[in-house]
Formats: sequence, C-alpha cells, structure tokens
Amino acid sequence: MVAPLSFDIRRCFGIVRPIPLECAGRRLVCVMTPGLESASSSPRFVGRRPQLARIGRAQATVLSRRWQMVCEVVGEPGIGKTRFVHEALQRCGPTIPWAVGTCSPDERGVPFHVFRHAFTEGQSLRHEVRAGQPTEETWAESVAAVPAAPARTSDARRFRTYQLARRLIGLAARDGLVLVLDDLHWADASSTGLIAHLLRYPVPAPLLLVLVYRPRQMATPMPFGPPVPAEHADAEPTSHDRIELHPLSVAEVGLLHPHVDQVELRARYDLSGGNPGYLAVLPSGPTSTSADPIREAQGARLTDAAVAVLRREWVDLPPVELTCLRAGAVVDAPFTTDLLAEVAQVPASVAVEVSWRLARLDLFRRVPGTGRFAFRHPVLRMAVAQDTDAAWQVKACARALTALVELGAPPTDRARYAERLLSLPNGGWVDRCVTVLCRAAQEVRRETPDLAIRWLRLALWALRPTAGLTRRRQDVSLALAQITGETGDLAESRALLQEIVPLFPADPDGRRAQAVALWARVERLLGNYAEAAAISRRELAALPAGAGPAGGYRLATEIGVAGILAGHPVTGLPDMLGGDLGGSGADRASLLAVSSLAAAHDGALDDARGLLEAGARIVDALPDRDMRDHPDCFTALGLSELYLERQADAARHLDRGLTLVRASHRDDGLCQLLLGRSQVAYHGGQLNTAIALATEAGIVARRIGSHHLLSFALAFEAEATAWRGGLRDDDRAVALARSAVGIATDLTTWCGRTAATALATAALLSGDPATCAELVLSAGGDSRLSQLQTSLRPRWYELLCAAALATGEVADAERQARLAMTEADQVGLRGQRGFAESAYGEVLLARGEFRAALPHLQTAADLFRTGGMVLRRSLALASLARAAEAADQTALAARARRRALELAGWCATERVGLRLARPVGPREVAALTDREWHIARLAATGATSRLIGRQLNISPRTVEAHLTRIYRKAGVASRSALVAWVARLDDTDR
Repeated sequence: MVAPLSFDIRRCFGIVRPIPLECAGRRLVCVMTPGLESASSSPRFVGRRPQLARIGRAQATVLSRRWQMVCEVVGEPGIGKTRFVHEALQRCGPTIPWAVGTCSPDERGVPFHVFRHAFTEGQSLRHEVRAGQPTEETWAESVAAVPAAPARTSDARRFRTYQLARRLIGLAARDGLVLVLDDLHWADASSTGLIAHLLRYPVPAPLLLVLVYRPRQMATPMPFGPPVPAEHADAEPTSHDRIELHPLSVAEVGLLHPHVDQVELRARYDLSGGNPGYLAVLPSGPTSTSADPIREAQGARLTDAAVAVLRREWVDLPPVELTCLRAGAVVDAPFTTDLLAEVAQVPASVAVEVSWRLARLDLFRRVPGTGRFAFRHPVLRMAVAQDTDAAWQVKACARALTALVELGAPPTDRARYAERLLSLPNGGWVDRCVTVLCRAAQEVRRETPDLAIRWLRLALWALRPTAGLTRRRQDVSLALAQITGETGDLAESRALLQEIVPLFPADPDGRRAQAVALWARVERLLGNYAEAAAISRRELAALPAGAGPAGGYRLATEIGVAGILAGHPVTGLPDMLGGDLGGSGADRASLLAVSSLAAAHDGALDDARGLLEAGARIVDALPDRDMRDHPDCFTALGLSELYLERQADAARHLDRGLTLVRASHRDDGLCQLLLGRSQVAYHGGQLNTAIALATEAGIVARRIGSHHLLSFALAFEAEATAWRGGLRDDDRAVALARSAVGIATDLTTWCGRTAATALATAALLSGDPATCAELVLSAGGDSRLSQLQTSLRPRWYELLCAAALATGEVADAERQARLAMTEADQVGLRGQRGFAESAYGEVLLARGEFRAALPHLQTAADLFRTGGMVLRRSLALASLARAAEAADQTALAARARRRALELAGWCATERVGLRLARPVGPREVAALTDREWHIARLAATGATSRLIGRQLNISPRTVEAHLTRIYRKAGVASRSALVAWVARLDDTDR
C-alpha cells in the first residue's frame, strides 16, 4: 500500500490557501500563493482550452513512456499562470499525484526552497527509499550538503548534491508524479541550479516537471528557446513543451465578469490589455467621464489586497532604486531618464543605471525606438503611486512640473502634471499650476478647444474667490469666455462676460474695450441686436484718451453688424476710419468690410466698392495666422462681394474663412460663413450645394443656440428647395419657410425679412401668388419696398410681377416691372437689371406681344450670364424659347430650349422643363403653376389619379388635391371638361 501524501507547508510560506484534492484514494494538499489571480472576485475559469489539453497530453505521455518530461508555463505577471496550473490539476483527474512548490521573494536566501516547499513537512513520499531512512530525512541531508551561506563550493560537490536530489526525486516519481514549481523567477540559486541539472540529466521515471515563471524576470533563462508555434501546438509532445499564456479575448473577459456593463467592460479591457489579474484589481469605472477633473484624478484606487500583492516586487529594492521607482509613478509613462533624475533628485547617470536595473526586474520596460522607459503595465504604476507617501508625491510632482516647463515640454504634458498637482493636498502650488494651465490652454485652443476649456475651468476652480486674486480670476474668466464662445457655448460665455466685464477698469491698453466687444458679439450672435449695439456704443463713448485703435475698431464693427442685422444699417461708421490707422490690420479690415456691407445694403454702391477694395487688400495681404480669429470679416467681405455681383471673390473669401474656422473648431463663425457660402451657391445656380450648406448651417445654429441664425438657415434652404422644384419640394419649401418666419418673429430685422421673402418665393412656386404678394409688401413696408435691401429691390419687384401675372393682373404686373426697371437703373448692377428685363419680358409675353418680348428676354439671359446667375439665366432662356416658338422663330426657340435644359440639368432644377411644357395662353393658364399644368396634361391623356400618382411618385389623394385646384383655376367642373380645355390650349399653342 502507498502511504497517504500530505504536503502542509504553512510553516515554510507565510500566507497560503490550501486546496484539497482527491487523487486515487490519497489526499493531496496543494497550495495557491496569494497573487493577482487570487485577488479576482470571480471563481470562474474561462478560455485556455488548447493549453489545458496540452497539459493533459503531457501527462499521458509521461505515464506511457515512463520518462521525465518538462513543461514550461510562462506569461506576463497577472496573466493567470498559477490559476491555469491549478485548473489543469483539477481537470486531469485521479491519474497521477501532484506536488506544488512555490518560490517567494523573501526566501531567496533559503537553499532549495521551492523543493523544500514541495516535499518536506513531516511526510515522506515513499517509506524506506534509502536503507530504511525516510525520504524527508534524506532530503534534509541533501539540503544540508549545500551551505546555506553563499560560500563558494566546488563543482564536484555541487554535482554530487544535484545527483542525490535527482535520485530522490526519481524515487518519489517511481509510480508517476507531477511536480509543479511555481514563481521560479523568485527562485534561489540552488533551486535554479538543480532545475538546470534536471533538464540536462532527466529523471528516469514518469515525472512531469511543470516550471511556472515570468520570462522577463528570470535571472537565469530556461534553456528551451522560443514558444511552440501555433500551428504545431497540437503535435505530440517530446521531452519538453512550452506553453505561453496570452491575454484573454473580450468575449472571454465578458464570461469572466458577466455582470459588468458592456461599455465599461470594453474600457476596462482596453486598460488591462486582457490580463485577467490586472483586470480583476482595476477600480470600477476606470473611464469615468465626470465633468469634475479633480474627482477624476482622485477617484481611481486599487484595493489594499492588490497593492499588497504587487508590493512584493519592490519592497526589497535598495533606497535609490525605490526612489526612482516612485518617481516613475509620478512622472507617468513614457518618461526620459533626465526627467526621472530631476524628480528623484539623483544624478542623470544614476537614473540611467537604475532604470536599466528596474528594467531587468521587469518593473520598467524600455519603449522601443524612443529611449524612454515606462512601467510594464498601468496597474503597476497605479499600485506604486498608491503606495507612495502623499507629501512626497506633491513635492515630486512639483519637481516634474518645473522640469517640464524648463525643458519646453508639450502643453498637454505640462497641463497633465498641473492637473495632478492640483488634485493632491497642497496649497503652495496653485499660482504656478494656474499659469501652466492658462498657457497650455492658449497653445491648444485652436486644435483642441475642448481640452483648453477643461484646463481653464480647472484653473478657475483653483482660483477660489479671494480679494487678492481678483485680477487673476478676471483674466482666466475672460480667456474661458472667449474660447467657450468660439466653440459655440454662447450661454456660458455670456454668463462669464456679464460677471467679469463690469469689474474691468478703463485702461489705455484697451483691455476692457476688447472684453466689451467680445460681450457685444456674443449678444449679437444670440440675436440681441439692441443690447449688442447699446453695449458697444456706451463703451465706445467712454474710451479713455490714448487708448489704442484695436478696441475702437472692434466696438465700431459690432455697432455696424448689429445695425445691419436689426434692419437699420449704420451709415456713420466710415468716420471711425479717418483717425489712427494703427492697430491690427484684421480689425481694420473687419470694420471696412462691415461698412461696405452697410453701404451696399443702402444702395450706396460706389462707397461700398471703395470700402470693399480697401478691406479686401488688407485681408489678401495678411497670412492665415492673423486672420483666423476674424471669421466675421470674411463673412462681411463675402456678402458685400456677393451683393456687388463679384461672386468669384465672394466664394474665395468665404472658402478661406471656412477653412480657417473648421481648422480652429470655431462654431461661432462657422454658421455665418456657411450661410454666406450657401447664398453664393444659390445665386450661382448650385441648388443642391446651397441646400447642403444651409442644412449644415442650421445644425450649427441649433448647436450654439442662435435662433436668428437658424431662421436664416431655414429661409435659405427653403428658397433653394423651392426652385429645385421636385415632387415634394413645394410642400417642404413652404414648411421650411414658415418655420423660419416663426423663429424670426420680427419682420423688421434682416433675418425676418429674409424669412418672409423666402416664404413668398415658396408660396408663389407652390401656387399661392396672393400670399406671395402679401408677404413681399409686408416685408417691404410699403409699395416702394423701402424697408428691403436697396441693391436687391429689382429682384423683389420681379417677384411681385410674377405673382401679379399668376393672378391674371397684367396691368399690376406691368407696373411692378416698370418699378423694377427704375430701381435697376439706380442700382446699376447687371444681375438686378436682368431681373427687371425678365419681368418686363414676361409681361409682354402674357399680353401676347411675342416679338416685343424677345429682346427683353434675350437681354435678361445675357445679363444673368454676365452676373453668373445660372438658374435665372436658364429660366430666362426657357421664357425666350416659349416666346420664339409663339413668334414662329423656330431656330431661336430650339437654341434657347436646348441651352435652357442644359443649364437646368447643371442646376438640378425641374422648373425649367416644366415651364417649357406650358403653353403661352390666356389668364387661366398663367394661374396654373408649372406642376399643376403638368398634372393637367397627364389627366387630359385619360390617366387615372392612381396612375398619375404612380408616375409622379405621389399619392392619389395628392393628385386629387391638385386637380381640385386646377378645376377652380381653369373654370371647369369635370375631368372631361378639363380634357377639352387642355386640348384647346395645346391647339392654340401650336
């Protein structure tokens, strides 16, 4: 009978956890060492099935061949090597006994410690294995044969000792034995030597020797070479096998922690790298998105048990190495040895030497290709930092911050240490940290404004309200207000400015004037035009003598912009330009552009051209770095050029502004530039581009909370959609325009008038000319349209003329056309003259004076071509083709028709094709919209409402609604009467 096996090693190895196993009727007690694996709260074991199978095959091979086999189990710290071995022990079944020995860092001085751990403590494996002497006594003799002290011994004596130990192990393994030697990276020299001897001289017995260790921390590498390739992992093992444990997959981690939220689980997995040991000790919610950066910095802590386990790796380090290790936890990764030397307060040469020593211990690892070092894992860094005295951390962090500032480190690095220093209990570093954060915020505000805002908020939090820091808080608050306003958080920017601007004293440097100008700009972006103008006027009047021109330029610019948007352009702004010509060129150019826009609005086009050319020269001469903070200058410049019919220059300046604001992440200027660019695209006939730009502008306006900019965006989108003329565009255009009018509320403002005229256009094209005329007259204030933009009045008179023609009021239409001609003569713009000529040509066409209409329509088409108005040119050519056909000038009609359709395809509009299909007929025909005439002709062919709806991709109910309106306008009561009416008009047309 075989005596029961029992390995109780509690006296040899401090804290242990026995695991009882039943093995062929014999009780075996194995021990799991306290490590990261045992820190896990989950008892489950997941994954590693191929590796477990390899252990099983190795065991079977040992029993079948009756010969020693060695199996290495290697991997990173915390990867689960010990847990894996014990799982294999449980799964292999009662086939062969196991014995487990574990190394400990504090027992490296005990010879053969790992073998003592496995075989001693009062019970022998075999009785009388050596002349009646118990194995425990024989093993003790073999241990005694090697001196405990590190005295030098002869090779022959050491060889005899190893051979004796080899024979004893062979006797213990005579019927089979699995000997697990765990944590061999902490093994003493005698144990390492004996293992190397067993590898060279295998035991002639069924022994499976399982060596578990961390390869990077082995003082003496095991002589097996690289891991077994994956494609050969299932092959039959020979005399040795090497199992390298890799990180778990996301799916396996999910099985290990089934109750953790998937988002948090993924974040924890990314931080731990799939290492189950590190994953188990991570604090909950490592990727918290709390708005309070102080809580974020203080919140993440490992458990005390986890820190105690990891502390075993550095507890016995010499003082200098321990200091450098703690310094590395302060400076974060990756770090240079120069920075490490400054923080640890050691010479640079010592820091280099210590870093390499810590790298050999696998506490540090060298970052390839950089010459820097880092902790082997973030969890280890967290543990070292948590194990470091808080007062020492404060001083070390301050040294790190000082060194980084002196070395000119990137702003993110400097700010990170300032954040960390403010999160630690200290009171003497606030001023230095605030300075670092503010400078870093200014450096990154254009690339990463969110980061700059976070740093400035932290700086403002650190500068708690005190009498001695009022000026400093004002500076930080002003910087924060400026950046939050630029990113589109207008509400926070306004609140900060309202708080701090009254506290600014009047100064000759213009600091207060620039703060007030910023406040006025935010109010203006929020649609508070009266407040913006009042604030700017009050401050401009109170400017102290000797103040620089920059503040005056900005205040005057805000007065001008607020006046234009309020619908009352200020004409006295050019007087501001007659004084000092110093200051920022961009500030002066902004005032010139706004003054030009105001002059163009009022019809003073000669003044507008002079101011525009002066401003454009300045802007074109300045580099992007000087213009990126002036998006309003590009907007005013582009709109002035658009109204003066310089579309190429308008597109160039607006595109440059868009490029700069997108690169700087400035939502405050992005929306206005998008609106201006949308108008340029619309006037150029690029309807889909105009709609896309207006849609994006609406998204930005909603994001920054600017209702008046949203009204502009909806109005511009509605007008372009109406002229596109798709099957559902009429209804959508009317809905968008009504929303714009509802948001604007006040029709006396620029956005209110823009919304009203957009709704008027959409109403006319959808078949409601009465509403169109009412809206235009309401927005204009009277029949002279005195409240509408002077330089665009011919366009609005042309719209009134079209509405009158649609209602059959030819006399009123002629009156509107003549008013358009008069205004076009005063304005002197070719495009506006084209609107007037087109209106008069349409009146003559409605009268049946086809030959008289031809020169007016041809002139309109030529003027629109010169002005770059492609859409309007295609419409004029369509009317020219209809007039030429009616006048029997077929060649001219064919040319005009062909060109009109080509331009319509480029513009992506269906209006031209529908208009070409209409006959030149009496009042009833003019009353029908292009879409209604199309449906009337389809109905006249005998098609049912369902068939018409299928052809036009609309519902039969919508077709019936169109037919009802057609019956009313045509004066018929049935489908048959409609057929006769259409046939008569088509015959008349022919």
